[in-house]
Amino acid sequence: MKPVSLSFLHSLPVELTELVADFLEADEVLALRLVCRELQRKTFHHFAQRFFSTIKTNLSEDSLRRINALSQNIALRPYVTGLAFMLQNGVGRGLVWNRHPWGPISAPLEVEAIRSLRDNLIQNLINCRSFFIFCRYPEGHPDMTHVTITDAVAVFFALVVDARLPVSSFHLIYANRNSRTLIMDMRRLPKLLYRQPEFKIVWANLQNLSLEQYLTLDNFGFLLELVLSAPNLQTLLLNLGMHDLASEFMHELAESASFSQLRELALFRTSMGDPDLHKLLAKVRPTLTSLTLHHVSLAPGNDLTPFIKELSQGFLALQSISLYYLWASTPAKGLLTFPDIPKTSSLCDSKGQHLNIFYSEDIKTPTVLGVEYSGPKMSHVLKLLQTKTERPFSLVTSI
Repeated sequence: MKPVSLSFLHSLPVELTELVADFLEADEVLALRLVCRELQRKTFHHFAQRFFSTIKTNLSEDSLRRINALSQNIALRPYVTGLAFMLQNGVGRGLVWNRHPWGPISAPLEVEAIRSLRDNLIQNLINCRSFFIFCRYPEGHPDMTHVTITDAVAVFFALVVDARLPVSSFHLIYANRNSRTLIMDMRRLPKLLYRQPEFKIVWANLQNLSLEQYLTLDNFGFLLELVLSAPNLQTLLLNLGMHDLASEFMHELAESASFSQLRELALFRTSMGDPDLHKLLAKVRPTLTSLTLHHVSLAPGNDLTPFIKELSQGFLALQSISLYYLWASTPAKGLLTFPDIPKTSSLCDSKGQHLNIFYSEDIKTPTVLGVEYSGPKMSHVLKLLQTKTERPFSLVTSI
């Protein structure tokens, strides 16, 4: 087969050229831009948005130098909306870091490369207000002689607090590819960071927050304050581990948080008491549009019927639910199951609707372990979940 000529593309309108670029792999987009200057011009917006919306650093000298160079590019820098700390081996390499005797890095803003990053975020990368910190493996290095991921977390907070950046999104993801949560080394963080007035000013702007971290007595207060210090949250995702300490965390959250603007709530691999779930949902009833519960242990009780009934009454803004692998921890530990509601054409075929039913792997006696729906017929789906069978929710002690 002869190769298809791309010579005609330069004559297409910008909108059609970008549409073509949407279907191309990354290396193909780069090749397309080498065809001619006209195609470079017409694909610039797509190129900049695709490759530069989120930039990455491991706080090494080399990565910070690249960010500094990008920030000087007047055409590209407006496209940068997020900064991701991709922290693996080599964190902080090439820079000299001083440390307090009691653990945290001392005066990170005295490091010239960090000062440059701060200045660039203030002056040049003015649309970069979303921040991601990823840790995919246990930290190690308990002897304080190396820079670790938690050190980078401390540098991030020192950076945004000093700059008074209006942070809109923050995602602290300590989890490996098997979705197992990992743990920060709290010795490396400044104590009582959340009590600083400057921190409260910065954090009051936060709209989206994700915390995936195995909860311990050491990090309990720090993680809780990250949530409570963000009164204007619209999206909250928590993955804390399925244990009693997580239940205490969720209890404190249900008692203390206001969540007057929360639209999306997602809980993964965590535990909470049934009364706390109801109290938390009562706080977000007027504004909640999306609810996700995956691998959540609920105690006490082994029946979701009251919970589903509650969702169907008063949650007028609710447009999406995803409920999967919910555990009852008392009086007998087991998986809560759902009725097998039919995938009717009115729920699946209409535009803007999506319905999924998740079954167990047992082919002979398939059991529904989860339901996912998004669309305008939420009240109808919740009614089906309540009335499909006489006892719609049951307990499976082994799958």
